[in-house]
Amino acid sequence: MFELSQSSFGKYRRYTLHHPETGDGFSIVPGRGATVLELTFGGANVLDGYQSPEELETGKWGKSALLFPYPNRLKDGTYSWLGQDYQFPLNNASTGNAIHGFVRDESFEVVRIELTTENAGITCRYDYRGHHAWYPFPFVLEVSFNITDRKAFEVSFLLRNRHKAAIPVGLGWHPYFRLTDRADAHQVQMPPCSMVEVDDRMIPTGARRQYDHFSTLTPVGATELDNCFHVEESHALYHLTLKGRDHTLALDASRSLFPYFQIFIPPARNSVALEPMTCNINAFQNGDGLVTVPAGGDWTAAFRVAYH
Repeated sequence: MFELSQSSFGKYRRYTLHHPETGDGFSIVPGRGATVLELTFGGANVLDGYQSPEELETGKWGKSALLFPYPNRLKDGTYSWLGQDYQFPLNNASTGNAIHGFVRDESFEVVRIELTTENAGITCRYDYRGHHAWYPFPFVLEVSFNITDRKAFEVSFLLRNRHKAAIPVGLGWHPYFRLTDRADAHQVQMPPCSMVEVDDRMIPTGARRQYDHFSTLTPVGATELDNCFHVEESHALYHLTLKGRDHTLALDASRSLFPYFQIFIPPARNSVALEPMTCNINAFQNGDGLVTVPAGGDWTAAFRVAYH
């Protein structure tokens, strides 16, 4: 039977859902962006997450952050929507852009917890009033995290548009996975895809090139990656695979929902970030993959992580 425990994590509340016999489970801090701290299978944590409340508060590298209402970078933080111009805060100093939206800094409310012999899940809700000038469009975002006894971790989203008109939406997740101590010792396999070419500010140039270096399980070695990829249309369902030591982790997603993904190896080279994205970099400007949710409408998305 899966169990729930709660503990203090600085000023936040940490929820841990786990199975004491199998060692499968996860922990999450709803009060700070519904950030997942740990994801364990057989007692082994596969996430490089925040180790302290201070790290979580600082938010460096956006570990396991929910990226909404857009993932990745927005050039100069500006966009136009329905004839109006808007300006996000510039929070990516190295490129002079805005990055990863704003809900990762917001407080979510726990609205449901489920514990059975076969699975454990928690649903967190963020009720946004439209109070930020850079995104004055009220919405409700629910995210559900669920782990099963089949060693699968599922993440699903439900967005309700509470604005009087249509709103622009993009979404991503930013987990750093670690199956062994060094990124270099992992192997990666990507689905058939093309790499999005970017300029020196990490903004797409409009060009793409076929990328097949990791078309089969291939050692990361000294490869440096902080790149966005576009999945080929032939793959309705795709897998991003990471292997380390004797275990394999696969992020499974639908191309119709998550046609893009980013892979990032941080400078410390101690993990590999596999980031599903519903849209391209700078989608609020280039419209590439941008989702439009009508007034009063709902939008859903989901993916899962499988461990073997």
